[in-house]
Amino acid sequence: MTLTNLQTILHALYTGDSTTPDSSDAEYTVRTTYLNAAINIWESEFGMLWTELFTTLQASATGDKTITASTTAYDAPDDFKFLGGYVETYSDADQKTKWQVVPAEKATVKDGDGIVGLSDGYVWVTGNMADGYTINFSSQPTVGDTIDYPFYKVATTLSDGSDALEMSDGYFAIYFALSKLHEQDGEGDRATFAMSMAETKMTAMKTLNAMAPPWQLNGAENSTLFRTGQGFGL
Repeated sequence: MTLTNLQTILHALYTGDSTTPDSSDAEYTVRTTYLNAAINIWESEFGMLWTELFTTLQASATGDKTITASTTAYDAPDDFKFLGGYVETYSDADQKTKWQVVPAEKATVKDGDGIVGLSDGYVWVTGNMADGYTINFSSQPTVGDTIDYPFYKVATTLSDGSDALEMSDGYFAIYFALSKLHEQDGEGDRATFAMSMAETKMTAMKTLNAMAPPWQLNGAENSTLFRTGQGFGL
């Protein structure tokens, strides 16, 4: 759903007509604020990592994607929140070097060869939401190699009519905003009903997010096998 779609449905549920406010109207701005508040609540729902917010560096419009000479620190995408797995560098997609991720504080505890107890190459993240995040390599990767990694992103807020909602069920945002509009009007019963609908939508999204596809493994993975190809019985 785009912001235009959300505004149209929200207005119809709220007033019972199809004359949606223009984007320059104060009503439109207030409703956009409520919809964005719903996005924030969805994004920060306790204990949830939404599949819609996992992406990769190569799929992102920003972030350093190529290794350059004498450089071990690379900018993460603007919407970066945290890494979702190994950092990879490669010139051939079939032959990738995997860099293990360690906490920033561990990266400073070294012996003569690097981190104590960790012989492989590694990376750590520094920075913050205000200044941006940096991916730091423990040694110089091969110049010219491609960089890629999965990461969890910040949810996109809506401002332009064509901006699209990332959550799987946009009616959570619609009912949340509708509840706030009724609350603003002093319509307590209507506000409570709309919020209960929003909560139902949130519960359904959480259930769907936790479901594995049919016939897929749903146990603990062997990280050694994934990283090296070697594991128990191999």
